[in-house]
Amino acid sequence: MDPHTTNRLATGEEHGDGPDCREGESSVAGETPAGISGVTAAMLRQVIETSLSGICIVDREGRIAFANAALLAMWGYDLQEMVGKPATLLWLSPGEGQDCIGCALSAGRWSGTVAARRRDSSRFDAGISVSTVRDPGTADVWLLLSCIDVTVRRKAEDAPGHHRSLEAAVAAMPARFMNPAEIDPAIDDSLEDLGRACGVCRAYLSLFNDPRTLLGTTHEWCRPERNPRRGESRKFPSSDLPRWVVRILEGETVLVSGASREGRQSREEREFLKRHGVTATLMVPLRLNGAVVGFVGFDRDTDGARFADEDVALLSAAVHIIAGALDRKQSEYIFRESEDLYQVVLDAITDTVTVVDTRFTLLLANDAFVAWCEDLGLETNVVGKDLFAVLPFLPPATRQMYERVIRTGRPLTSERPLTFGDRTMILREMRVPIFEHGEVARVVTVSRDVTAQREVEDLKLKAYTQIERNMEQFALLADHIRNPLQAIMGRAELLDDAAATEKIRQQVQRINGIIDQLDGRWAESRKLSMFWRKYS
Repeated sequence: MDPHTTNRLATGEEHGDGPDCREGESSVAGETPAGISGVTAAMLRQVIETSLSGICIVDREGRIAFANAALLAMWGYDLQEMVGKPATLLWLSPGEGQDCIGCALSAGRWSGTVAARRRDSSRFDAGISVSTVRDPGTADVWLLLSCIDVTVRRKAEDAPGHHRSLEAAVAAMPARFMNPAEIDPAIDDSLEDLGRACGVCRAYLSLFNDPRTLLGTTHEWCRPERNPRRGESRKFPSSDLPRWVVRILEGETVLVSGASREGRQSREEREFLKRHGVTATLMVPLRLNGAVVGFVGFDRDTDGARFADEDVALLSAAVHIIAGALDRKQSEYIFRESEDLYQVVLDAITDTVTVVDTRFTLLLANDAFVAWCEDLGLETNVVGKDLFAVLPFLPPATRQMYERVIRTGRPLTSERPLTFGDRTMILREMRVPIFEHGEVARVVTVSRDVTAQREVEDLKLKAYTQIERNMEQFALLADHIRNPLQAIMGRAELLDDAAATEKIRQQVQRINGIIDQLDGRWAESRKLSMFWRKYS
């Protein structure tokens, strides 16, 4: 990782890629690291910062490039104190930390429990997972370090009764949501663990539609004797939402129980509990991107049971973990959808279009560019490779043009011949810079092979030149004809035969008339030639 990237990560402009790594797990090799695009960086920043486990990004030399809030809180450092420092400062024994990083670099991953040291020199046990992430464009190897304070987990295991089970269920959740592709079974498993731990008969996730008039259950766990309600939906009138729905949409945790109170709300509660066949229900709002989109509910069907404040706090933390996982999945979907849209638009363009970063790595290439490479007999799998490796015939002047666009931030248009083997082509190119944070981050190049067009233009130029040359020669020939006619007419007037002189004069006039007509046609042809040259 270069120092500029480290600085950008430290200031929060860009962050590392890859899913959260938890104990015993590793990120998927080959995922794109930070710095590929502004959309990716924003998405990854959200992924890392919403994670409840501590995550930091480490370069190949073992220096910390970025750490999220959870890791900073766990070790007691500020971000500025950690960036650029050796990752081994997290370990109680730097030698043990160096061994862990070495194992991860050689094997691709390492996980285990280590003795960690906080900023205040206090010691705790940390579950560490170190995984390598390779940048497909630059082949740089990064390390993604994920950690969990297992001391907290052990305290949860030592807690009495169901509270201990509930804390253990919440502590086990972050590891489940490491893989975004497995988020649905992870939610189902988490709801089952939470439901069994807090002794409810049903735990479920329900989401509102955009107008907030339809509520549907998407995930559910319930005891065998209960009727599953997954997939069911309920409509609400937009003008008269139930009070409990309004409270949830306002971000309030709602507890509906059999407590007797006067008024309309009490009747609503009784009807709600009767309709669901329960004695109490707890509904914790679920937020995505700051907006409430649904809730996670927990139903009880036994008399006398209640939700303690400690249980409500733990269940709220569990819902926060689920929301973070859904947020990451939604961000990844939006990114991939936008990337697919960009690719569809690029592929519809008949000119070749490429996008390169400041290191000349191809980030995007449309179908026309791939087809052009195939026509030249070159590699067609071009994304992630160096532009000058894909097109080895590009001269040094091309690199200078890219550097000029990156340095000045101005578009540049050029037309030049290129030779590849025995083939010579003329490319007309436009390079347009793309800015991020006030600096050029990528360059879009639109190219067109104008070889055939230039050949036609050259032929037309030669044809017009020859036509003008012929017309000039024709004008000279007309003058050359008039001069002998004048001599003939002068000689005829010296003849004594008046009839012969008149006959010669008539023929000379006839020839002059024909030449005048040719002069008129020449003038018209001259105008037409100038029009063709100007507009063709």
